[in-house]
Amino acid sequence: MTPIKHIFTELHYQLVRTIAEGGMGVVYEAEQNGVGNFKKRVAIKLIREEYSKIAEFRNNFVGEARLVADLIHTNIVQTYHLGEISGQYFMTMEYVDGITLDEFIQRHKDTDQKIPTDLAAFIVSRVCRGLSHAHQRCDPTGRNLGIVHRDVNPRNIMLAKKGDVKLTDF
Repeated sequence: MTPIKHIFTELHYQLVRTIAEGGMGVVYEAEQNGVGNFKKRVAIKLIREEYSKIAEFRNNFVGEARLVADLIHTNIVQTYHLGEISGQYFMTMEYVDGITLDEFIQRHKDTDQKIPTDLAAFIVSRVCRGLSHAHQRCDPTGRNLGIVHRDVNPRNIMLAKKGDVKLTDF
């Protein structure tokens, strides 16, 4: 049997634009580049350097990434990679081409439009599907992982242009 080799590779990202910025970090749209002109659009959540230096915050960020790494569901933004560069921590995630539910609600308020009931029910049902998947996740021995989102709000729900609803920021 051929021995399994460990593959070391460098991940190359080109930051395209800032998607969101908060007190603790910044989320960028980025392009991941690989061999043979491989390109993939991703989102990168970069924790500000001062927070990366705080052990408790850093441990929470790493813990979040480890917890959601295997949450693969159509209604949850997928996490691809956790990294650190020059002491600053980042997470590479699925890029959702769309807007937050918060932006969607605000656009309706700005134009004095009500969100159709059937559309609101659809969005809520998809958020519930994602939460249900997270809540039911078990470790390899069958023990429930006890995953709780703790911050379900319109800023953490993405509405993709193609119609997907995705929960983010666990």
